[in-house]
Amino acid sequence: MIRDMLRFAIWGVSSRKTEIIESLHDFGVLHLDFSRSTDMSTPHLDKLRLLRVKLLGMLESLEWKEWASLKDSDIEHARKSMRLPLDEIISEVNESLDQFSDRLISTLNERNSLQELHHKLKRSQDILFHFHSFIKEETSQGVFVSLWWVERENIPEILSTLRNEIVQATPAKDREYLRHHSYRHSGDETLLAISVLGQDADVVSRVLVSYDAIRWKAPAGFEREVLLDSVDAIKEEISVIPRRLEELQVNLRETALTWGPKFAALYILADEKLEALLVENAAHSLDDAFLIEGWIPGDELELTVVRLKEQFGGNVFIQWRYPSAEEWNYVPTSLSNRALFKPFEIFLKLLQPPRYKTADPTAVIALFFPFFAGCMVGDMGYGALILLLGLWLYGKKKKKILSNVGYIFIFLAFWSIFWGAAYGEFFGDLAHRLFHLNPLWLERSHAVMPVMIFTVVLGAAHIILGLLIGFYEGVKTKNRHVWMEKAGNLLVIFALICALVGLKGWLPESFFTMAISLLILGLVFLIAGGGIGGLVESFGSLGNILSYVRIAAIGLSSAILALVASKFVDVFGLSILGLFLALCIHLLNFVLAIGGSSIHAARLHYVEFMGKFYVGGGKNYRPFSRRRELRWKKE
Repeated sequence: MIRDMLRFAIWGVSSRKTEIIESLHDFGVLHLDFSRSTDMSTPHLDKLRLLRVKLLGMLESLEWKEWASLKDSDIEHARKSMRLPLDEIISEVNESLDQFSDRLISTLNERNSLQELHHKLKRSQDILFHFHSFIKEETSQGVFVSLWWVERENIPEILSTLRNEIVQATPAKDREYLRHHSYRHSGDETLLAISVLGQDADVVSRVLVSYDAIRWKAPAGFEREVLLDSVDAIKEEISVIPRRLEELQVNLRETALTWGPKFAALYILADEKLEALLVENAAHSLDDAFLIEGWIPGDELELTVVRLKEQFGGNVFIQWRYPSAEEWNYVPTSLSNRALFKPFEIFLKLLQPPRYKTADPTAVIALFFPFFAGCMVGDMGYGALILLLGLWLYGKKKKKILSNVGYIFIFLAFWSIFWGAAYGEFFGDLAHRLFHLNPLWLERSHAVMPVMIFTVVLGAAHIILGLLIGFYEGVKTKNRHVWMEKAGNLLVIFALICALVGLKGWLPESFFTMAISLLILGLVFLIAGGGIGGLVESFGSLGNILSYVRIAAIGLSSAILALVASKFVDVFGLSILGLFLALCIHLLNFVLAIGGSSIHAARLHYVEFMGKFYVGGGKNYRPFSRRRELRWKKE
């Protein structure tokens, strides 16, 4: 349900403005509807913004993301340090951050330099790997070896030119020597290794440079006169760097564990202080008094008034009133559902919040979503697996979304087991084969038409419920067009139901005349409420009802796929292959059952059902409070 909200105004003495705002911050119930603009600028605000940025940057540098594990003790310890005058707090924290930052930057720079060096050395080693045998063999001959980046198509001409140059430069009594080895690195990039006598090294350099070749060199600090020595130096350093990197990483992890919670707590408190200052600066001031206005849930009013009076007595004057109908579009929406239904509020997170004084569908979703999804799954074996998955997810209390999903899966599992017993399915027909289990109602893979009729009846009931809620909302808000259109839709649907029952002979023929009367009356209401659009809406409602056939269709496909898994055992027997294929089919069917049933059951609610009454465009209730959930993560 949507909580009743009140317009709440506090007049306070200016000398106690900061204290009053701090108390409102502690209470965490007042929704302030003035803009807490980040464009507002004062020296204190600007310093706090800078401090927030520095703290967040420090947390990112530490790679600390454990917001959910932040303890109350961390917050309270940091809160004590924030009780000093604001200028002293900012100055002290900034000084500590600067000192810590220098040490952290030094460590991070060393780590980054080592990572970059390791990457360069690995790349060099990968290149030298292709020439290692050649270099080793040639070095043993006492000759000079060099590596060059060349264009592949130039290699024959380069070698020919080199050979001619070496022959001309070699005295007749000396032997000429030229060997080569090439490796295509990528695309047109090719490395060419040249081996010559030491006296011909200059010839090699001159010729290769004339062909725009670039000499390959080992990374700085690892260049040696003999190329094989560079290979050994690179290999040795590559074996050492990971150990040093691991030491630095351990040091950073320990630093993050120690300082991460402290910086995160300071970040949250700086953010709170910034928000409090924004409120303080934005409050309306008049002589020696100030005014703060906002919205407060009706069930929080009494306690809030008592606490304010106890703390400030005659220094505050409080007023409140109910919002007028003209203000409903501006009133924030706060949902308050029973613990049984609350996790199902997750379905509204994908939509705009409902407007104030409209219907909250959470309780209805909690009743029908697992019912429809369970009807689609309809297998006791799959239901048991969904139950285990739901219990596992529900246990993840630190991750609220996963815990809520797990809670919903538990309900889905219950209805899956219920419908599985009704259809007599346990991993398809496994229970029937082993224990001769028979369905309590019918076997849906054989009784297709009764199941489809049943799902259409379900759809009619669900749509009628949605229209009744829409009709009630229209009457409550005195919106004639809405309630007349919903009433017309209901009358047309009831007319068709009466006509179908009459044609079946289940009721006297006089009921057919009633159906005609209801149809005419319904059309009158539709045209009066929505004109031609009302008639179109009526056809849409009938289409929505037929859309519920998907419950039978998806369930039937799941049941048939489970039967196919059993057929593999029939064909291959209790062999490894037969069991493996059966398990694969069941696993696929299980994933499709969860995904398909959840998506289509959600669609039936979002499109067919909620479209009949849900009014979005509301404003989220965001109280002026400490440690709101979104504060516990980087915004």
